[in-house]
Amino acid sequence: MPSEANIPVCTKTFRLNNGRSIPAVGLGTWQGQFGTDETEALKKSIIYALNNGYHLIDTAQYYGIESVVGEAIRDSGVPRENITVITKLWGSSFHDPAAALEKSLSDMNIGYIDLFLMHWPNTMSPDDLPQKYPGNPPFWEAWKSMEKLVGDKCKSIGVSNFTQKTLDKLLENASIVPAVNEVELHALNPNNKLVPYCDDKGIRVISWSTLGSERLDTGTNPILTDKLFVDIATKHKCSTGVVSLSWAVQRGVVVIPKSSKLHRIDENIRLVTLDDESMEAISHATDTIEKIRLVHIIPGLQYHLDGKDTILGWSVEDFGWEDKDGNWLA
Repeated sequence: MPSEANIPVCTKTFRLNNGRSIPAVGLGTWQGQFGTDETEALKKSIIYALNNGYHLIDTAQYYGIESVVGEAIRDSGVPRENITVITKLWGSSFHDPAAALEKSLSDMNIGYIDLFLMHWPNTMSPDDLPQKYPGNPPFWEAWKSMEKLVGDKCKSIGVSNFTQKTLDKLLENASIVPAVNEVELHALNPNNKLVPYCDDKGIRVISWSTLGSERLDTGTNPILTDKLFVDIATKHKCSTGVVSLSWAVQRGVVVIPKSSKLHRIDENIRLVTLDDESMEAISHATDTIEKIRLVHIIPGLQYHLDGKDTILGWSVEDFGWEDKDGNWLA
């Protein structure tokens, strides 16, 4: 089997609804935690990625690492105009997105932000406690404030973790259609309804956790180990990780895999072209394997509120992930 190093770097870009473009593959930074031993590894991984074909870096205020990301970008030697940088607004700043943007600009010190996203539709209190749906101010009011930020220092705005339900409400009140919607998307949560919905609205989907995650009960990740993906990887002479990333990009979805391992960074940007049979099999892997929504196991998102388990204070119905009968809507 040939090494992925022999496969050309993916240089594909997608057009956004405001005429700007975005690379199809970027580097996620969620693994870094400020002030830990991982910080230096994160900086090195960003510099390495930028010097080896990556032109998109995704981060967020909530990660607490914007200063590290900015330093890495400045130290990389890659011209700023060649890099697309995404960061995100946390719900505790919905009352003043302008101040939050200024903080990101100060912490990153890279001149401007290419994409400023609403991280979640959930409003949080100033001391970071969850509010019941829809919160005060609700996300559509916060979006109106974000619209005023578009200009020299904030090139585009978008959303993250939005569904058809929350996007419908936002679009009812919006003057600017979000450029992107960054969501959990992988073969076991494929968003087969949400992606076409966003396409129809002119909203580019970005996928986080495209490679899935280890199950808590088995310690294995089905997307990297299940026979369905292994067989497709063998067929296309690549890794199962590359299979998952290639599947998403072929759907018109931007991917932002995160890794501090340099060989994985090399591998993740060398995509392959999957045949129609493989694409169909991956898109319907939930029929034969299972459905998984990773937000239910990611630390820090779960809150027990008013006797109910929630994600940042909202139920799955509040988000529009499921109906009252438990049917997946996205």
